[in-house]
Amino acid sequence: MNFFFSGKTQWQRREGMAASSTKKTKLLQIFTQRIEWELGPDLNQIPLTHSYLSAAIGLLLEVRLESDFFGTPITTILWNNEWWYQDYFEKSSELVVYVTQEIEELFIFPKLQHLFEKLKNNEVMAAFIDFLVQLLSHGIGLIFPFVDSINNLKEELRCLVVILGDTDTSLEENLLAEFEAVANKAGCLVYSLFFATHLIDGTAVGALLEQIELLKFNIIKFSNLPPSSSIIKTDITTPEAAAVDSFSIIVSLLRDLEELISNMEDDLIVNMKGQINLLHQGLKLSLSFLKDIKVLRLLDIEELKEVVMRIRDVAYESDYLINSFLVGYARLWYLNIRIPNVIHKIKLIEIGIQEIEKKYNIGALKVAKDFSAQRSLHAKRNSDVEDIIVGLEDKTIDILDRLTGGKKHLQTLGIFGMPGLGKTTFAKKLYVHPTVNCYFDKLSWCIVSQAYQRKSVLIDILISLESELGRDMIFNMEEENLAEHIYKSLKGRRYLIVMDDIWDSNVWDDLRRCFPDDRNGSRILFTSRNRDVAPRNSIIHELPTLSNGQCWELLQKKVFGIETCPPQLLDVGNQIAISCCGLPLAVIVVAGILWTVDREKSAWENVGISLASYIFADKNNSTMQILELSYKHLPDHLKPCFLYFGACQKGKEIPVRKLKRLWIAEGFICKDERKSLESVAEEYLMELIGKSLVIVTGRRSDLGVKNCLIHDLLHDLCLRRAEEERFLTLVDDNYSIYGKHQRLYAPLCSVSLNPIYKASHLLLGRYGRHVRSFIGYLLMSPLNIVSMELLRVLDCWNTNSDDLVGIETLVHLRYLAIHAMPASIASFVNLEFFVVHNTISISSSLLKLARLRHLQAHKATFNKDCNSNQMVINNLEYLSNVCIHNVKDEEMLKCSPHLRKLKCDFKTLLADDDGTLSYCYPDLRFLTQLESLRMIYFNSLNRCTKDGKINFPSNIKKLTLFGFRLPWEEMSIIGALPNLEILKLEYNAMKGEIWETRDGEFQQLRFLKLEGLKNFSKWDEVSFSSEHFPKLQQLVLHYCFNLKEIPCAMGEIETLQLIDVERPQYVGQVEPKSKAH
Repeated sequence: MNFFFSGKTQWQRREGMAASSTKKTKLLQIFTQRIEWELGPDLNQIPLTHSYLSAAIGLLLEVRLESDFFGTPITTILWNNEWWYQDYFEKSSELVVYVTQEIEELFIFPKLQHLFEKLKNNEVMAAFIDFLVQLLSHGIGLIFPFVDSINNLKEELRCLVVILGDTDTSLEENLLAEFEAVANKAGCLVYSLFFATHLIDGTAVGALLEQIELLKFNIIKFSNLPPSSSIIKTDITTPEAAAVDSFSIIVSLLRDLEELISNMEDDLIVNMKGQINLLHQGLKLSLSFLKDIKVLRLLDIEELKEVVMRIRDVAYESDYLINSFLVGYARLWYLNIRIPNVIHKIKLIEIGIQEIEKKYNIGALKVAKDFSAQRSLHAKRNSDVEDIIVGLEDKTIDILDRLTGGKKHLQTLGIFGMPGLGKTTFAKKLYVHPTVNCYFDKLSWCIVSQAYQRKSVLIDILISLESELGRDMIFNMEEENLAEHIYKSLKGRRYLIVMDDIWDSNVWDDLRRCFPDDRNGSRILFTSRNRDVAPRNSIIHELPTLSNGQCWELLQKKVFGIETCPPQLLDVGNQIAISCCGLPLAVIVVAGILWTVDREKSAWENVGISLASYIFADKNNSTMQILELSYKHLPDHLKPCFLYFGACQKGKEIPVRKLKRLWIAEGFICKDERKSLESVAEEYLMELIGKSLVIVTGRRSDLGVKNCLIHDLLHDLCLRRAEEERFLTLVDDNYSIYGKHQRLYAPLCSVSLNPIYKASHLLLGRYGRHVRSFIGYLLMSPLNIVSMELLRVLDCWNTNSDDLVGIETLVHLRYLAIHAMPASIASFVNLEFFVVHNTISISSSLLKLARLRHLQAHKATFNKDCNSNQMVINNLEYLSNVCIHNVKDEEMLKCSPHLRKLKCDFKTLLADDDGTLSYCYPDLRFLTQLESLRMIYFNSLNRCTKDGKINFPSNIKKLTLFGFRLPWEEMSIIGALPNLEILKLEYNAMKGEIWETRDGEFQQLRFLKLEGLKNFSKWDEVSFSSEHFPKLQQLVLHYCFNLKEIPCAMGEIETLQLIDVERPQYVGQVEPKSKAH
């Protein structure tokens, strides 16, 4: 809400004042939010005050900035300005006095304190001082005549805010009174600087700085008192919760400390090196203890619980102090007194650990076998075990008969059952069944979920129908256009649409007109927990729970695969199966636990005892209790990764690559000198999949996991545990900014724009110094995030940088996903992952970010200020959708020699010596580390007229070409690439009818996709040999309309597993031996 611009101002009409106008706008935003904050949620209960004060301040700043009024009292300005009283109220002395008093009270702390009686004094005081700092930051160079002194004051006040927000600050009454005195004096000074400069003399700032020096002396004196050895009260009440929180914080903080130690050059900081090293060593010891805690946690030891809580407190303190220092707000003097204090606490923790080990003789337990660590998931188990269904053989036959037989008119069939029965798994089995695939011309799968959004569902349906429309075009369509395209795509075809997880009967009414009824046997299949959502005349199939025998059968298959259960485990295994209450989800999750323990009777009995105790504790919620047990059995390094799924949209597929990048940016991934962080993140994900907690929903062409999701019940578990452990906080109507939240999640459906939410949202930046991540939607703008300096992850799906006031202060950002590129991009010196959902211009400032590894945009071009001769080498490893339209663009790529993945649009234009224009292909052989390359050629009608050959880096493993119109003879260049495993030739990538393959080519190729090659009609039968593709596993042929047959020799490739043909009538004349189509 902004009331400053009620009328046209002289300021707006002046020319040449763009920079000042921007600063003024920010000042006005700060004042507006400050007034709304002070008045609280009941803004409209004080007549005229908010709009009145806003307009008054807007006017005063306008005339103040013109400098003719410098030193003029506020009353004179109000009396003499005709615009003021004509547009608002009649001239009156009472009104002028009232406005003067109200504006001045914005700068007095006691009034603010009175309005927030329920909050701690240091919290309110920190927000008040932060308000003053923001005004000083944006007013410097605009209003203030003595900039150096004001800058010094601003930095000192910022440090006071850090101290007030310190997790260990329990200020005694006298010291808190000194803070209040400084705050009020600073408020009076800032008020005078803006509105009463006639009251300021040259000594005012100096006097305040002297008072701050005295306060600092007393802070040092207070901090030198012996630290308390008693446990600090915390808002996390369980040791297990504290362990999870501590683990993720310490892993991230150790990386920050290592960087700080390696970059210590300033003499002042070098003096702290010994203390920083001691802190680093102490935190490593704490991390080691947390890794061992899984075994120790089996013992109910009160002292152990206390130690875990202490580690959590130390982790919070250390993280806050170090990162406040790195961002430049905590001064060195404060770090000097606080770091020794923290180190002392760590030493007390070490003593406590030693005493526990000695008292309970549990040292041997720390070296006991931890089978979840010893047994490699990759060596012993395929993480993508085929979904196993038991007990539904008769239902499968029945539903298949109804899908492919019976009446010809459009019918709806429903699969109904309680959560955890496997409705989605069963529906997928039907969806991919060979009988279904052969019977229907078109198939589509969409997830509806409880948070139904019509456009999202329509997009999913149209994309899964494999429409020839591009994904970008589909995403940008209006709802009615989407519905029309779906209808046209299905018209005259026999189709099956599966709608998973419907919660409301209105969904069908909302979508039914998209589905034509041509009386050709088309079907709609849906799954739901609620029978009542079924359309009229639907055929409903209710899934039963499993019998005890079926539970045991499923458990054995998930744990042992094709192996036989050892005899000593038969009885205990059967009892565990009975405890799963007939729910397939419970059986699968318990199987994930059993798979990680030793195959000994005692180990299984321990799991059985834990399982039984959970169920008997709450028989009415046995399923959730079983899932709770699976979470408790996770290694601590996986718990943050699992809880992070709570920040993903429920029921929606999650892109795995994005998930791994977020894990890395959050600091969840432990550093391994032998592997990249991405590889370790992949291993973490595969462990979660192997434990049946994460479902694979899509695979890449190299068979790696592309998309995944978790069951709705597991999502509920993630959110509940994440809230309990303060790991992740849902921003809703009950959200409070004063909690020490680590991560904030704001889904679209979680909030309403009531006054309470609005007030808390406005305050988010006032006291958000402990927030490390913000993920979700921004329902209000602008949002003040100026105080969230420690933010590492900012993933705002619908937000422009202009909507985020203070985004330039977020120098700790590791991951930024936003709608448009911020002007302050150069300030994000720690940024590693940058995603922009729009077209951007890549500036030299962006490329100079030393840590930036991932740059993804809807479309990107190089800015004119980019010159390869003046640029330094950057560390980009991933660059997507960049335009290479001239030689200069191609030269710019040479500044990114570390690229491993590149997606580009190519259109190179060169001038020959005689002045004529000619086209040539890019030569990217200088990218020696490039493994994945996707190139779209936009000069398909203008074949290369210079040099004639296309070349690729020899290290390429995945190659996608689009629109090149290369003759088939040039395939030898591609076939000679020694490491090529995946090749995709799409839409006129090649020109010609016959592909003549040759010996010695494509020796490593595992995946081949040909799509939209309109002229391609056949392989040369005479020359074709299975030896030309000796390792081929998948052959995909889509929209190759002239292709009539597949060579018989293709069936002789021993490794071939799949032939996927979009038009069934073209499926080849031979079936590969024992392979699936």
